[in-house]
Amino acid sequence: MDMLSAAALPAAAPLLLVSVINPTEAQAAFEGDADVIDIKNPAEGALGAPLPGIIADICRKYKGKKPVSVALGEFPGKTGAAALAALGAAQFRPDYLKIAFCAEVTGSEIVTTLQEIRQGVMFVQPEGIPLVAVVYADTLPRATWTLKDFVAFVQEGGAQGCLIDTWEKKGISLPQFLSRQQTGDFIADCHERRLFCGLAGSLKAEEIDSLLNLKPDLIGVRSAVCGGDRLHGKVTSARVEAIKAHFTLRRETKDDRIGSVV
Repeated sequence: MDMLSAAALPAAAPLLLVSVINPTEAQAAFEGDADVIDIKNPAEGALGAPLPGIIADICRKYKGKKPVSVALGEFPGKTGAAALAALGAAQFRPDYLKIAFCAEVTGSEIVTTLQEIRQGVMFVQPEGIPLVAVVYADTLPRATWTLKDFVAFVQEGGAQGCLIDTWEKKGISLPQFLSRQQTGDFIADCHERRLFCGLAGSLKAEEIDSLLNLKPDLIGVRSAVCGGDRLHGKVTSARVEAIKAHFTLRRETKDDRIGSVV
């Protein structure tokens, strides 16, 4: 299968992304062998943006050791604010930036926001930073566009990947909002458009096993590695190791997947 020219994912897949809120949790994710350390602030929402100091500390420590992603949040109707937030995060040279889109935004706003983020980031990092667009499965019924449309908007906007998550974090996981057929179609649509794809949303260990069979490029977790409590629980290396074991069994060679680096 052809490789993605724009995706900066490590060669092995599927990958385990672990969301952390501070340097202590980042160390636990690193020791547990997470493939991507994702920095966010769940107290401010599903994709809540972390404080600059936390981003700086984690990026400084793990740059070149583990890929690091940074959540930017959601900016409905505020393309300029989204671009400025991305510019600020880009100062710390993360490996990925993640921005989410609510169901209320239009397709043209999604495209324009992604384009403006890409252009803004180049002021501080001319080679750019891979951009991941996030959509919430539980908000899709309110959208005027479909999940397939979203993937097309993301490609047009110039992002490198798509991730589907859940907005509400009350123990209801992604498979309860998106059927297996819909999830498989999302993965296929991403790959057809040469985007890497990710799945997240209060996933449990048994659900991860099932979703891995669909061959996404990455799966993101937080609740599963902090005792089921994403707000008050703490990521531990033991829990990360336990989840990572599910991934190790399904590792593919880079020639068999679309999300490989060049």
